[in-house]
Amino acid sequence: MLKKPTIIYFAVLLALALISLGCWTYWNHLIAMAYHTASVSNTASKHNHGVAGAYANLIATSADNWRLWFTLSFSLAGAWLVPGIVEFLILPLLGFSRLGAIARVTYYEALLQPFTLIVFLLCLAAIVITAFVPFNTFGDDTEMFRDVALSFVLMFSLVIMVFATGKVVDEEIENRTMLTLMSKPVARWQVVVGKYLGVLCLIFVVMAITTICTAGCDYLRFFSDKRIDLDVSDLAQKQALFWSNVSSVIALLPAFIMQFMEIATLAAISTAISTRYSLALNMTVIVLLYIGANLTRFISLLNLGNPWQTIVQSISYLLPFLSNFDINQCLVYRPISMPGHFIKNAPSIGQIWQYVAISCTYGLLYIGAAIAAAIAMFRNRELT
Repeated sequence: MLKKPTIIYFAVLLALALISLGCWTYWNHLIAMAYHTASVSNTASKHNHGVAGAYANLIATSADNWRLWFTLSFSLAGAWLVPGIVEFLILPLLGFSRLGAIARVTYYEALLQPFTLIVFLLCLAAIVITAFVPFNTFGDDTEMFRDVALSFVLMFSLVIMVFATGKVVDEEIENRTMLTLMSKPVARWQVVVGKYLGVLCLIFVVMAITTICTAGCDYLRFFSDKRIDLDVSDLAQKQALFWSNVSSVIALLPAFIMQFMEIATLAAISTAISTRYSLALNMTVIVLLYIGANLTRFISLLNLGNPWQTIVQSISYLLPFLSNFDINQCLVYRPISMPGHFIKNAPSIGQIWQYVAISCTYGLLYIGAAIAAAIAMFRNRELT
């Protein structure tokens, strides 16, 4: 039998979905009416032409309002769906083993931390406020906002991740709660992996909701930044502009996956560090590692001479090559060829997904190595 919170959750999700569907339907109806009225005004008499044109503008304004309500309701529905994916899909799949119980406890402990909630709300506020900030570019304000918003998602998620992983093992040992956990029939490797999976669930929720917020703001901002282009365009040009807006929102999905893999890779390293060292040292190492790993792409440009060039190059191989996950310049500032909408000299969505798959494979291999190191480090850790 379903519990009351579960029933409430699905009732709210269904209500948001129905509201989104209703807003979308009426919005499209108003758009069709506006186009029809505008076409009629072109063939009307001089007197009726002005009346029909004013009526078409009134309908278009109403359509803009309903587009806003559709975007808000659809974004809320997507954001509301994300915790449900974790609660009713991911955690139950993990629940078939002891990993699931550890992951669930870790997820909720980290999620309900005041620090996590504050940073999460700050990220949402930063994205929404930035959506109204003019960047004073020559037609690239929307792209600039998208880039800045994705940077907010990455940076704030990194802070939440370091705080969560830095406490999952070391703090429990300090508080002696790890002794209680280890008194259960669980192996040490299950503790490490379970806690890492719990942190991943937290990061997934945070990054997914903030990316959905970015997508909604980006979609709406397009119509403000491109208003002049939309006003002077014919029907075919408007459809091309609308499709470019939709494709840019779709491009946020591979961007989300790549940023999630970047944070997941750093989270594996942070989990390994937390098995031996405190939160303060963990945060310091991860910040320095993030900076150093992003600078490895420039090592080939150095001219240190032997043997220093070889030593630096060898050390860089041990660091995660985070630039593999950074394709925002391609996804944000370049058009993407979609099926049925070919754009010359633009990467296709298939090519992008191929690159995402290769980069994710690299990330999974590095995560596996980092978690293996974490298990080895925790195996001989004193719990008293």
